Amino acid sequence: MYDERAGTGTAPQQVAYGPAPDWIDAPAFVPRGRPAEHDAHEGRWHLFADAQFRLDPELCQYFRRVSQVVSPDGLHEAAQLDVSFDPGFERLRIHHVRVIRDGVVREVDPTAGLEVFRREPNLERAVYDGRLTAHYVVPDVRVGDIVDTAYSIEGGHPTLRGRFGAEFSFNWSCWVGETRVRLLASPARPITWKTFNAPPPVEERRLEDGLVERVWRSRDTGPAPWEPDVPPWIRRFDTVLLSDVQSWSEAADLFRGAYGTDEPPPEDLAAEIDRLAAEHPDPADQAVAALRLVQSGLRYQSVSIGEGGYAPRPVSQIWARRTGDCKDASRLLVAMLRRLGLEADPALVNTWRGQALADEPPSATAFDHCLVRLKLGGRVYWLDPTRFPQGGRLEVLHQPRFGWALPLVPAAELEAMGEEPVRKVVEMQEVFTIGAGPGDPADLRIETTYRSWRADEMRRRVSGGRAALSRDFLGYYRRMFGEAQEAAPLEAEDDLANNELRTRERYRLDRPFEVRDGGETLRFLTPDDLFATVLAPARTAARRWPVHLGPPRKHSCITDIVLPREMPFETWDRVFEMEGLVARSRLEVLDGPAMAARLTRSVEITRPVIPAEEAERYFALREAAIEYAGVMVPLTTKGGRFVRADGSDDSGSNIARWIFIALVMAFIGAMFRLAGAVAP
Repeated sequence: MYDERAGTGTAPQQVAYGPAPDWIDAPAFVPRGRPAEHDAHEGRWHLFADAQFRLDPELCQYFRRVSQVVSPDGLHEAAQLDVSFDPGFERLRIHHVRVIRDGVVREVDPTAGLEVFRREPNLERAVYDGRLTAHYVVPDVRVGDIVDTAYSIEGGHPTLRGRFGAEFSFNWSCWVGETRVRLLASPARPITWKTFNAPPPVEERRLEDGLVERVWRSRDTGPAPWEPDVPPWIRRFDTVLLSDVQSWSEAADLFRGAYGTDEPPPEDLAAEIDRLAAEHPDPADQAVAALRLVQSGLRYQSVSIGEGGYAPRPVSQIWARRTGDCKDASRLLVAMLRRLGLEADPALVNTWRGQALADEPPSATAFDHCLVRLKLGGRVYWLDPTRFPQGGRLEVLHQPRFGWALPLVPAAELEAMGEEPVRKVVEMQEVFTIGAGPGDPADLRIETTYRSWRADEMRRRVSGGRAALSRDFLGYYRRMFGEAQEAAPLEAEDDLANNELRTRERYRLDRPFEVRDGGETLRFLTPDDLFATVLAPARTAARRWPVHLGPPRKHSCITDIVLPREMPFETWDRVFEMEGLVARSRLEVLDGPAMAARLTRSVEITRPVIPAEEAERYFALREAAIEYAGVMVPLTTKGGRFVRADGSDDSGSNIARWIFIALVMAFIGAMFRLAGAVAP
């Protein structure tokens, strides 16, 4: 069927070169006119993208790409073929490599120059997938050439047992001449699909061999519009989502057996679990102790070779090696919790698309992460054993919320993960004390309290070394003020039970002012470390997609400014509000022996997604709030001293005033002494 010739270089037996199988529809490519110059992307016109799938009797995937080099920038990508595959269960077949120049087709045999190597693109994240990459550099490709490559991959992951799930987009981030998806399957195999936005309609027919052919085809599609901070579960492209799984229970059954915990734990693990039970009589405390033991004791390492991509290792092996990925960590934690007598099960989630899972067809390929569902005291808790050791008792422990989860239990259904309570995650107090003269440094003291997931994040950063964290903090203030020095070491206090972490910082700002008017006017401006960062993104014109503001939460910041002289302030108290979002800013003058002002800001987000039709209102709110995000203090100088805005030196008037007050007080004291001397 293939008339194959095995690769001669370093290619293994899983790689071969030969014609496409009979079921593939691969007509000769004929250009349909010349695209517009502005349709080029990174030096190429993308003329044809073809993907074909045959599901029965075995999965086979076919891919073809045709592009034309428009400029030298496009030569590198056009003149190479890179294909990744898993040698454990997949076989790669390269069908053709063609170069079309001035209408003449040149067939290139890739066998001599084909290299196959293991790249491990996620090695720095401790993820080892064992996949191989077949790499071939097409010789003699020039500007103006059309490069046409095609290959197929046979075989499917054994854990999926022949089940199929995929999604395809029909518009890209650039212009594409034609995009086609062709699917062949037995009529006995039910296929469900859902469309997003405006993909092309399906063309369906029965072939002579009895298979059902379904084809989606789009032509001359422009680039899909891009916008920042779109919710990750929103599909912005014209997409078709396909699956042959008929229920979520069927999807769960594919994986459930691999997560069984019937094997007894090894003796040392059993002893550790029993120790936790003795130290923590309360079941809630036991659960948290077990979670932290896995989080702290298991080094993350994902070995997804073969079935390892979907199945965890045995508990004894996980514990002995003290390494594992989310599947391993969840299986280990479930085994520990069950030995403690608690009801726990592994659960699959999608960290990006999870909010939309209930509206999509059931699929075996819908998940990218595993965690643990704990039922205790009539409540459900979601525990992620791959996170850095978390703080907090069970009732305040931050729980991951990805929309919907699929517990790996019999007759499983999607389960809503709920919403985290709206907590104040960051509370900052900062005091800027301006020096007595224009050449004196300013002093900055900061105390920040982190809670919930922000406390967990900061705890991890502190554990990585306070020196590195101090450099990061100092770097921020150097970007704001130029010259800044750490005046005291960074302090960090961790209240693990309540999941609160407090830091204290102190800096000397050697040049805290912006210089204006040749040095006669100085400006001190407090940085906006709240509104501009929490209320992201900035304005985008004609917003099409919703705006994602992140999880529900509260932030607050109190900024005190202590000045060396009296300064008139325009105080304010402003509230910027729409449904699910409130931002407040208040500036007031403080009473005391020194001149001081206080800026109080806060943001509360209770609706993490702003609909597109309300985006303009959100942008207006953000821009209005930012106008009150900081305080600008103008200071006039003369002769190396701060003076009044009219140029007069108020330091002399202050001295005269204090001298007058001292003389009056001395006179009154003398009179009292004199009265005492003449009294009877």
